[in-house]
Amino acid sequence: MKKILAMAAAAALTCGVSAYAANPFSDVSAGDWAYQAVTSLSEQGVVEGYPDG
Repeated sequence: MKKILAMAAAAALTCGVSAYAANPFSDVSAGDWAYQAVTSLSEQGVVEGYPDG
């Protein structure tokens, strides 16, 4: 039972990390000077962006 729980937790964490790996803002590339600030504010829920970029 513990192995199943551990595997489920590992799978959930892996899926969560891959979701954050994708760039939610199509108009801010990883090389932009404000990328870290924008992604940090997005993770904190301060900014959300628009669906069309």
